Amino acid sequence: MPVVINLTSAFHGGTSPGCGTGDHSSCGPDCGCGCPYTGMVERGRVEPVALIEQRYPNQWLALVIPPGEDEEHPEQAMLVAYSSDPDEVWDAVSRITFNQVVHVYFNGALEAFLEQFEDM
Repeated sequence: MPVVINLTSAFHGGTSPGCGTGDHSSCGPDCGCGCPYTGMVERGRVEPVALIEQRYPNQWLALVIPPGEDEEHPEQAMLVAYSSDPDEVWDAVSRITFNQVVHVYFNGALEAFLEQFEDM
């Protein structure tokens, strides 16, 4: 499955000492815990959603929305996984830390979406 970044476990918010010890109240997009989502803008992992969609037509996408971005209609995001198989993308999403805003959707026409389920 094409996972774009190294995802941490949903049960472990990051890599710094104390992170993932059970108290996730201090974990968040700006916590500095070492998870791949902290500082995603500064690390250059955020790009326009339109460019991501151009690169991956007719694919399922999982995008993490950075802090400060409109959570319902983001213009910028970080691609974390893509696949033609929705189960693969949802498996990747299950490994994303709990405190992230994630969009998962099929990036294509309705006809292409429906074709995936014809053989089921």
